[in-house]
Amino acid sequence: MITTTSSSSRSLLRSLLREAHKVNDYNFRSYAIRRVKAGFKMNSGLEGDAKMAAIQEGEEQLAILRRQVIVGNLYPSDTSVMESTN
Repeated sequence: MITTTSSSSRSLLRSLLREAHKVNDYNFRSYAIRRVKAGFKMNSGLEGDAKMAAIQEGEEQLAILRRQVIVGNLYPSDTSVMESTN
């Protein structure tokens, strides 16, 4: 059971980070990456049912992030100064 939840949490982390990197807008992308990392750091000490509930909530957040990426691709923003390379 420990390896199952640990492997599913690692898989969830990778999926969330992968989707966060797909966000077009620099500010939203940075925020999403920070949120993912902070959420996993905050929930790293959970065990048992609390860990399963956190994984379930993370999967819901992944679905929200996927929808946000789709909406962001429908209405792209200009390139940020932080992203431009001169």
